[in-house]
Amino acid sequence: MLTKLVFKNVGKSMQDYTVYFFTLVFGVSIFYMFNSIYAQQEIMVVTEILTDSMVALRKILSVISVFVAVILGFLIVYANSFFIRRRKKEMGIYMTLGMSKGKISAIFVLETFLMGLLALIAGLIIGVFGSQFMSVFTAKIFEADMTAYKFIFSPDAAVKSILYFAIIFLTVIIFNTIAVSKYKLIDLIYGGRKNESLKIRSTKLSVLVFLVSIVFLGTAYALVLKNGIININHTFLWSIILGTVGTLLFFFSLSGILTKLVQSNKKLYYKNLTMFVTRQLTSKINTNFISISVVSIVLLLVIGIFSTGYSMKNILSADLRETAPYDVSFYGSNEEENHETIYESLPLSIKNIDAISHEYSIYRGDLRYKDFPVDYSSLSFNIGKRVLDFVMFSDYQMFLEMQGKEKNDLPGNEYFIIASGDVYQHIAQQFLDKNVTISLGDKTLQPNGEVQNIKLSNSDSGITFVVNDAFFENLHKSPERVLNMICKTGDGSKELQEKLNQYSISEDYQEKGFWYYSSREEIYATSIAMKAIISFLAIYLGIVFMVACAAILAIQQLAQAADNKERYALLRKLGAEKKMLDRALFVQILCYFLLPLMLGIAHSIVGLTAVNDVMMAFERVNVMDSVLIPALFIIVIYGVYFGLTYIGCKHILRKDHY
Repeated sequence: MLTKLVFKNVGKSMQDYTVYFFTLVFGVSIFYMFNSIYAQQEIMVVTEILTDSMVALRKILSVISVFVAVILGFLIVYANSFFIRRRKKEMGIYMTLGMSKGKISAIFVLETFLMGLLALIAGLIIGVFGSQFMSVFTAKIFEADMTAYKFIFSPDAAVKSILYFAIIFLTVIIFNTIAVSKYKLIDLIYGGRKNESLKIRSTKLSVLVFLVSIVFLGTAYALVLKNGIININHTFLWSIILGTVGTLLFFFSLSGILTKLVQSNKKLYYKNLTMFVTRQLTSKINTNFISISVVSIVLLLVIGIFSTGYSMKNILSADLRETAPYDVSFYGSNEEENHETIYESLPLSIKNIDAISHEYSIYRGDLRYKDFPVDYSSLSFNIGKRVLDFVMFSDYQMFLEMQGKEKNDLPGNEYFIIASGDVYQHIAQQFLDKNVTISLGDKTLQPNGEVQNIKLSNSDSGITFVVNDAFFENLHKSPERVLNMICKTGDGSKELQEKLNQYSISEDYQEKGFWYYSSREEIYATSIAMKAIISFLAIYLGIVFMVACAAILAIQQLAQAADNKERYALLRKLGAEKKMLDRALFVQILCYFLLPLMLGIAHSIVGLTAVNDVMMAFERVNVMDSVLIPALFIIVIYGVYFGLTYIGCKHILRKDHY
């Protein structure tokens, strides 16, 4: 008897609560797909460094998956609370017919188990096939060869998905059992008639609070754009506080503003069911303004981290290799007692590789950046007290030769300026635009030519001035000494990396004549790994937060539809046509979904502008160019939940009343 009732209820629930079941399936599939990334390594040809990176990514995703499971768990419990509330009257009938609370709890336990099992099976199937497409994206991120492609199933990801979601469903079962045990018959019979309370506020107060919210949000936007997102200081904290409070006040006052605006247009207000829709919408916003504000703020995070993570894949390998123009750069000291050069300290295995090498020193004087009329406000740190760095013209000529660039001449009374990185190039350009002179000894040097975008070493970043070798006596060597090497062939580069790997684990490495080295291949592999980790984490969390936001809005609308069945039935009795009721329901749900999304988009435009400035400065990646794909994905997910919510609400309202 109970089993038959359970199967019948689950069949009915699939129709009424498609959003709930869709969220379960989608959650399982996403959970499996991201936890199966490590298994995709079997079909990719990657280096040892990237293999280690995939191991690290797997560990990070395992930790993040616990956080994701908690979010999905809260979401499922939240959805289930609506599920229970929707069926209070049904439980009341069961009790009236003499069924004990134990049997009622057993029904809900079996229903939850069956629905969870179906969602788990469907989610795993979708996740397994979805992970095959995910492997293409993974290979693109890691820039790996996929010629050995084959169908991959990850038992580890499947077991982890089953375990985590089993714990979630067990929690839901416990929650349901406790909830049923506390209900009284009178509450169950009349539970469906209890409506949400409406907070009554005057229009003047609503307008005042709305204006304050606009001021807070505008101030927060201005602070973010001016301060940026890197400087975690008081200004940044104030922008967060003002933005959060402004969002809360915006939705707190919105119901009164919307009502007044619609009422001011009499033709609109009295047209069809606009009056009813306005009251329904404003009542829901008024009651749930905190949750809507949270959704709007989380949508900011979703758009921000999703767009940033997706844009990371656009960092091309060519760009990464340009950041390391030399096969290897060794960094040592000019203050060694034996005055031995770095090259002389290297083992024969590395010296014998056919390569071009050049060793140089950075020179410094007493000149500091604060001594020159240049605006440094674009930098996130105070550069004013730093001394200027110089290299000799002969060293500069070797940099050009090693990087295959055309050499040029430098008159004795002029200087070149080298800058790597867009931020530093902006500063360097000011020296040229303002014709800033530099005094060395009894000579005053004028700027020459354009800003030179070359790197002195693989780890070089900043501004360096090139002067003739004759000024050697006016400067002194810095503690740092650098040796660059470029192999003449690709095979030589591979051999050099192998020799470096062998040397770094040998006993002789302990007696090395340098501090450390930075090889192109290691920088390249590390950059790829960092790109992959940031991309996967951002997209993973972005999807989960997106689903959570859309599901919360959907569940709230489904709850309102269940509460308002009698109202819609009354409208139908008063002569309202089904099309008119469906249109009213559509507009109400659409507005409820769009309002937090629109404010979230406004937040994200400001946030992405600040993020874009950082990305352009450090990675030369324009986040704005990568917004389209994440935006389409967000619209699709949001649209699916909107569609399922509309269908679910319409089914609930039509089921018994119209």
